[in-house]
Amino acid sequence: MKHEKIVLITGAAGGLGREFSLKLAHEGYHVLLVDFVDCQPLLQQIQDAGGKASAYQCDLSQADQVKHLLKQVLDDHGCCDILINNAAYIPLKQLADTELPEWQRTFSVNVDASFILSQGFAPKMIEKGWGRIVNFASSNTGRPQKGFMAYIAAKMGVIGLTRALAVELGDKGITVNAISPGLIKHSGSEHALPAELFEDVKNSQFIKRNGEPTDLAGVLSFVISPESGYMTGQVFHVDGGFLF
Repeated sequence: MKHEKIVLITGAAGGLGREFSLKLAHEGYHVLLVDFVDCQPLLQQIQDAGGKASAYQCDLSQADQVKHLLKQVLDDHGCCDILINNAAYIPLKQLADTELPEWQRTFSVNVDASFILSQGFAPKMIEKGWGRIVNFASSNTGRPQKGFMAYIAAKMGVIGLTRALAVELGDKGITVNAISPGLIKHSGSEHALPAELFEDVKNSQFIKRNGEPTDLAGVLSFVISPESGYMTGQVFHVDGGFLF
């Protein structure tokens, strides 16, 4: 199926972003891959499979770089039909150990970049009368765990941003929703998080297995589709029953 729509995915090179990028490229979207690391290998994989993609390198913690990315995309493609704010920064710190610069970086990546990109791409979406913005929250906001102080606060900000954008853009043909994953197991999360955390979370869920990127990719595909046009301002929990 060829959608002929342009979708931008931040954090495209990570465990979740990679799965999203491959799936949406396979579905016929032109995928703009954004990450602070080089996305060329992923770009090549998509192109070798016959998909359309472009790659951009950007440190989302730096507002000037995010604004430059915005200009580049608009210059290169004229618009972004679907914005997927997937990138995240997750410092594993409790209250006493959280330094202000790290707190600010967490908000810059998780909230500020999503705001800048949403604000920048919205005018063209409004002009077309159609658009999708998908933010990523976390089940940690509803059932907090120790060690995620700044991350939990930032993801609550993401939920607030989602609802505020939905209010402003709903009558303009643009839906804004959030997907709230549980603990998803992939190479990046396995490297960054202690093994016992995966076991603890799995045992506290109704579905007794760790989540995988594919568990989220299908949900994302629907949320950005034309069939999802009557829902906005929602937070979709995909966490095996961790939060209910």
